[in-house]
Amino acid sequence: MTREKKPNFIIIGAMKAATTSLYTYLKQHPDVFMTTIKEPMFFNNFQKKNNFKGAGRKTKKITTFEQYYPLFDAVKKEKAIGEASPAYISNENCPSLIKQHLPDTKIIAVLRQPVARAYSNFLHARMAGREPIADFETAFNKEAERKAENWSPLYHYKDKGVLC
Repeated sequence: MTREKKPNFIIIGAMKAATTSLYTYLKQHPDVFMTTIKEPMFFNNFQKKNNFKGAGRKTKKITTFEQYYPLFDAVKKEKAIGEASPAYISNENCPSLIKQHLPDTKIIAVLRQPVARAYSNFLHARMAGREPIADFETAFNKEAERKAENWSPLYHYKDKGVLC
C-alpha cells in the first residue's frame, strides 16, 4: 500500500526509559507530527490476536494498515512524521516488518539500565493495580512461569531488559 502520509521515524525503547517524555517533547515542535495515540503498537499486533493473561486494560488493537495509516491523516507540513511504540524493541518480528513496509523510516532507540528498568516496570504495574505480587524478587522470579502461561509482556521484567 503506497501512501504519502506515513511515518519517517519511529521511537522504540525499553519500557520505563522516558519514551513518553521524548514523545511529548517532540509533539510540541512545529515541524514534528506525532500520532495522537502514543503507542499504536501496530507492528506488535500486525495481523495478530494477542490474548494475553494478566490484569490490565483492554484497548482496541491496530492490526491492519487500514487502521494504522489513518493515524497520520492529520499531517500538514511537518517534516518529521513519527510514532512511538517502545515495545517494538523487544518483538523479534518488528524489525523485518518495519523494513519491509516502511524501508526509509528512521528508528530512535531509548535504552535504560536493565535492573533499574525492571524495578521501575514492577513499581508501575503495582501502582496501576496490575501486579498481584507485592515483592519484586518474587515477581521477577515468576517470569518463566508467567511466560509459559501466556501472561502479557508487561510482566516480563527480565526479558524486557534483553534486546532481541
